[in-house]
Amino acid sequence: MVEHSPKVRFSFIDGLRGLASLAVVFFHAGAGGHIDRLPDIVLKILTFGELGVPVFFVISGFVITHSLRNIDMSAAGLGQFMLKRSIRLDPPYWAVLIGTAALSWFAAAFFPSLTADLHTIDQLLAHMVYAQDILGYPLVNAAFWTLAYEIQFYIVFALLLATRSPDVLIAAFVLSLLWPVGIGPDIPGLFVNLFYAFLLGVGAYLSWQRQGCRLWFAGYAGVILVASVINGNLFGLACVITALGLVAIAMAGKLGSFSSVWPLQFLGLISYSLYLTHNPVSGIGFRLWYALVGRSPHTEALGLLVVVSLCIAVATAFYYLVERPFIALSNSRPKPRIGTA
Repeated sequence: MVEHSPKVRFSFIDGLRGLASLAVVFFHAGAGGHIDRLPDIVLKILTFGELGVPVFFVISGFVITHSLRNIDMSAAGLGQFMLKRSIRLDPPYWAVLIGTAALSWFAAAFFPSLTADLHTIDQLLAHMVYAQDILGYPLVNAAFWTLAYEIQFYIVFALLLATRSPDVLIAAFVLSLLWPVGIGPDIPGLFVNLFYAFLLGVGAYLSWQRQGCRLWFAGYAGVILVASVINGNLFGLACVITALGLVAIAMAGKLGSFSSVWPLQFLGLISYSLYLTHNPVSGIGFRLWYALVGRSPHTEALGLLVVVSLCIAVATAFYYLVERPFIALSNSRPKPRIGTA
């Protein structure tokens, strides 16, 4: 699939992932109505934190293409790859899912007015298999819709590679353009409307690795860029900027050194845990903070810093206690290689 496979830790991507996760935390603080007494200009700036999501999607396409570069495309090889991804991603997600539901049941036991927020068993089961949007269930956590899309991205992309047909992959790229240009059908819960974000990451990786891919990738990114500008699609614009930035940094040989400062690398390390846990932690944190100090523009500003710090602290503990052991478990399985059984 690629001409060469450099063995390098992508510290630039780790730092970018850390910034994106922190941006989403700030976005949800504003979108959740926790700091609505702050100046409008501050709230407006925080809304741009939502653009951390397209950054995540493009990064996923780039990193998964790198991870699959030497994977055996047989049914067994793909099955082992998906099992490793499941071991890596699912248990932390399930832990937060169950924990969030338990908190809602606990709160309702003491505050009857909160019974409307209770989560049902069928809703939780749908979430556990990432089918909540397809089946029409309300989200347990506002951040969980992106995880369902990620899983769909992984499965479909692996199946595309399993065909071993460049024409099939090219067709997927072409069809994905229907949505950024505004003519693709709306299919609730399915990834197709944002598949282009993931494929921009795939194309960025391939254009870095193969000179022959650079012209068509420039055309693909160019179509999305023009369509995003015309349609006022900030999500698509963020995707293109992220993908082009990845290509530029990769071709400059800086993926392993750029943005390697410790705070960014640490945020990148805990980014998945931070993304999973920040919504319930911030909800509880803001409620407790305002119960202690009252609510005013000044206490909201200070509370934002306090609660974001709390989110990072909880995510750190969650990473070491929950996420990290499953990372180690997923890495303990041998990776199938081309030409191996």
